[in-house]
Amino acid sequence: MTGRFISTHSVVLVLPMNISYMPAPGGSVHADAAGSRPGGGFTTLSTVAALGVRAALASPLGTGPNSFTVRQQLAEAGVEVLTQELVGDIGVAIQLIEETGSMTSIVTAGVESEPSRASLDHLVLTPGDLIYVSGTDLTNPYSAKVLGGWAASLPASVRLVIGLSPAVEQVPVEAWKQVLGRADLVTMNLRESAALTKILASYSPASSIRELMRPEAGVVRRMGARGCEVQADADAEFVPIAPYESTVADTAGVGDTHVATMCAGLLMGMSLTEACTMANAAAAIAISHESALPVPTREQVDAVMATGRVSDAPVR
Repeated sequence: MTGRFISTHSVVLVLPMNISYMPAPGGSVHADAAGSRPGGGFTTLSTVAALGVRAALASPLGTGPNSFTVRQQLAEAGVEVLTQELVGDIGVAIQLIEETGSMTSIVTAGVESEPSRASLDHLVLTPGDLIYVSGTDLTNPYSAKVLGGWAASLPASVRLVIGLSPAVEQVPVEAWKQVLGRADLVTMNLRESAALTKILASYSPASSIRELMRPEAGVVRRMGARGCEVQADADAEFVPIAPYESTVADTAGVGDTHVATMCAGLLMGMSLTEACTMANAAAAIAISHESALPVPTREQVDAVMATGRVSDAPVR
């Protein structure tokens, strides 16, 4: 093991609602609501911890009841919290989950949208640590400035992984330039890749995701039912990594599970291809049951990799 997984991906409280279809503007639809659960950065952190890698949160939590609940669950998952609590509470995300498994989120902001550059600068980073910054937290102009500036200043002794966001269009272009310019690895799905490529091209015809990155940095593109593809550096070709057989029940948190498992694999000393192969297996498990929780264990991931498919038995 070469270091810790340290995530600035903010944690919110999630309220999932199952709906039969997405209504048209002005319309209405009945929803079946389940109990609340932690989401966002919680999924990535608990997934990494469940795979046996040290994980730590570097995003703010508050003094309110939602933060108290999440702090307890982080402790139960074996995740360390590196930040001091702020007065207030974390935000809430309402997830609208259709029968197809497609998910739409509506998020309110809380103290997680107020990262402190001073607190981040005081984090004790050790060589081999892997820092994860999610594009979700760059949609807030204040957070984008703080996280973008801090990420750009990270020492070369730690690795920086950037995950794009479904709300990629809401992130200031300057923030993308900062984080992509320092990133060791960027991960995204196909829609996010196309959206950011279009945004960057509108500012400068010669600008692209790859052009903003260092030549030695890698790229991972998640392709849904087709698995993913990886590019080790600017001179390498994209290498496809096949998916594992599964049934789609809920897409919520699947991308986070993939990113977390990939990062855990890298911290275990795997190559990018090996780490993404394991990530495909974990994503197949996550998509096969409602919600991203419980996160897959190493035993479950190994079983999928051995058999090529997710078992019909319920995930526990």
